[in-house]
Amino acid sequence: EVNKVLWTRISMIVMVVMFFDGLIYGYGQALMPIAAVQLFGYSTAQWSQLVAVMGLAGAVVALGLGPLIDRAGAKYMLIATIALVGVHAFTLSQTQHLWENTNYVRVMLSLYVMMLPIVMVSTLALAMAICSSNVSATQFAIYMSVANLGHTVGSKLYGMLAEQSSYVQSYTIMSVLVTAMIIV
Repeated sequence: EVNKVLWTRISMIVMVVMFFDGLIYGYGQALMPIAAVQLFGYSTAQWSQLVAVMGLAGAVVALGLGPLIDRAGAKYMLIATIALVGVHAFTLSQTQHLWENTNYVRVMLSLYVMMLPIVMVSTLALAMAICSSNVSATQFAIYMSVANLGHTVGSKLYGMLAEQSSYVQSYTIMSVLVTAMIIV
């Protein structure tokens, strides 16, 4: 029964979306702490504190957006939230002259961390929306596994590109990955 629902057109699209979501998340999880410490001058403790505080803020915002996701639809909210991640990455890549401004950097890093739980909730809502009740647990677990695979590939991708690219290029690549996910 899982095969019947898993290999439908919509399910395949959701798997590609889940893969891209994981890819972007993994790429960002590899890029952002390195940039924060090496480029923006954060200590490991400062980065950890920022992730803790803004991650909690993002989780609260994501909880508040739950009803909006239901009203607007998971697909629309995912496109809107992931587009914000793409705009953020592109903006960061194009504002290198502001990287010396600690307030600008703090706001940009905080926004990035805060957006992650919001995107995650939108992605999970999309995946849950198409699960068949008879096999929903297995189907959803497969979607999550695909996202985890994307996360691994995203981290590896950043690792492969980091030595050959600048931070400007790394953030631009992240915005390109987001654009590809929106197209899907």
